[in-house]
Amino acid sequence: MPVINNLSAINLSLSVIYILVLSFIFTELPPAFNALLVSLCIWNLAITLLKRNKPNAILANTLAGFSLLVLFYDVGFGDTVTLFVAMLILSSLFKLLQATTKKHYQTITLLSFFSLSTVYLFSQSLFATLIISILYILNFAVLALIESNHNLKIAVKSSLKLLLLALPIAIFLLLLLPKMPAFWQLPGPKLAKTGLSESVDPFDIAKLSNSDELVFRAKFDQQRPAAPYYWRAIIHDEFDGKTWLISDILKAKQVIGQNAAKRADEPLFSYQIFAEPAAKPWLYGLQLATSTHKDVKTTSDGLLLRKRFLANSISYTAQSYPLDITQLSRSVQYQNVQLNLAKDTNMRSQSFAQRLYEQHNNNDDAFYTALYDYFASNGFSYTLTPDPITGSNTLDQFLFNNKRGFCGHYASTAAFMFRSVGIPARVVSGYLGGEYNEQNSYLSVYQYDAHAWVEVYIKNKGWQIFDATAVVSPERLNGSLSQHTQLNNEFTSNLSFGLLRLSNIAGFNWLRLKLETLDYQWTSWVLGFDQQKQTSLLNTLFGNKQLWQISLMVIATVCLAFICYFVYLSWPKKSPDPKHALSKDYLKLVSWCEKQGIVAKPNQTPLQFLNYAAEQKPEKRMYIEQFAQLYSDVRYRQLVFSSYRKKHSKDLIKLIKTKMKRKL
Repeated sequence: MPVINNLSAINLSLSVIYILVLSFIFTELPPAFNALLVSLCIWNLAITLLKRNKPNAILANTLAGFSLLVLFYDVGFGDTVTLFVAMLILSSLFKLLQATTKKHYQTITLLSFFSLSTVYLFSQSLFATLIISILYILNFAVLALIESNHNLKIAVKSSLKLLLLALPIAIFLLLLLPKMPAFWQLPGPKLAKTGLSESVDPFDIAKLSNSDELVFRAKFDQQRPAAPYYWRAIIHDEFDGKTWLISDILKAKQVIGQNAAKRADEPLFSYQIFAEPAAKPWLYGLQLATSTHKDVKTTSDGLLLRKRFLANSISYTAQSYPLDITQLSRSVQYQNVQLNLAKDTNMRSQSFAQRLYEQHNNNDDAFYTALYDYFASNGFSYTLTPDPITGSNTLDQFLFNNKRGFCGHYASTAAFMFRSVGIPARVVSGYLGGEYNEQNSYLSVYQYDAHAWVEVYIKNKGWQIFDATAVVSPERLNGSLSQHTQLNNEFTSNLSFGLLRLSNIAGFNWLRLKLETLDYQWTSWVLGFDQQKQTSLLNTLFGNKQLWQISLMVIATVCLAFICYFVYLSWPKKSPDPKHALSKDYLKLVSWCEKQGIVAKPNQTPLQFLNYAAEQKPEKRMYIEQFAQLYSDVRYRQLVFSSYRKKHSKDLIKLIKTKMKRKL
């Protein structure tokens, strides 16, 4: 059996690789299975560090069978991608636990490349990419160690050189090789940590403020419009007494994908959205939004939806038109005033709405203003931690007793009251505001910026936004929820530990913003480099050439680069100068002596010539004899020609060549 000379370094390196891989996918796997994988990593480390024997085949196979039961029970078959990743890592760790031969370690190293690549199924951040790139280098080094006697440091250097050599080619192909549609694709893993539910319970929506996950970024093409920014995502047009839902009528319209409503001649503004993976297909836009992106569908209500690939980030351009230009058809009007499912609930709210409507002469516009005044002048407050309200008349309890609520409380109550008096209204969920980055001029919208508001149809005015937050907590309309000073204590206490929670400390906030800017650049230039951007680049560089022509040119360029490189490696090179470095200094001294008329005699050794030169040049005798002694030590006694001796040799040559000053 071939001997592996670097067994400890190989085992330690592979264990570190799998520990770091697990740190990235830890949140995607169940706790019990995570504990099992971590235990296997620690076991491998302990065997290596303590120099213990590996478990025998019977014990290892028994544990493998038990681990498979845990895998299938704990992970399940619902998410095939996560199941595949879990099986891959589990099998690799058990293989490492039993590996004894070169072939075993070569197999594990090959599997490690696949294990490292699976991290990108769950995270494509700049930080993850940097760490995984380092682990790729380490894994290449392990592959080299299996077949060599070098130490880990030398193997890592060689691996890094190979990566740096391949990097320009990879960038060249990424930019210029036309992207082709995938022949097949795995179903996306459940990596989405953002998004909204299609059903909105106003008394549960406050939970969204607990998450600081990035949802999307927005960059306006021209001057940024004035706040507030109501990023529409989902319309809820049916109320069952507690929860706002999407009616079957509205779903049918969205599934069919009718053409968008008639727009104004020119959009109000256009902008670029960089959206993170989401659990639902809904995307984000201001007012009535439309997009020409091939993977984005525009509905008749001005909403945007993904057509596919929910597990991927997406970059799209959108234009926004005024909300009030949409015409109200009879079917839409009926759907947005009906309360059939909740007509026997919240009777006090219905009665109050009727009285307030009658007090203002049954005028829709006056009732709209009066409802704002009621929320502003009756002690209502905005909170991220509302008191739980139960029962069948939750809106009554909030409106007349509790009066402390999140956006969902106000939106649900207001929409219900508008419908109670026959005014078309609907609840819209999305996001409000965003944190503006002054350096790069973009908005970052996080999960805690989730918001719900009401869209009301006022005669002769069209659809209008009604948001009681504007009068209950006007500060919320500007910027992000994280910048709301009155709610700062509630907000930070809701979040898990992180830089955002420490943003009141100047140094941590500066670091957070710098990391945010780096992540934006990564998302914009790398993750956001999709087929549309590449097509635009290729048209700029190559004009209107066919894709097959561009592909052929790119592949030919890469092949030519490889041919040139291998020709360079094979080209006969001038043999290196065999002379010792000290011999070069000696020849310089010989050349100087010849200019002084001191010529070496036939068959004279270097030391004999130096003694002869010292006799002929008595004023330089001391320096020539020192050089002769140095020459004897290095060339004949084989002492190391150290940096000190190199410097001494050069100094002696200078002193010998330097002319002596005449004495007066």
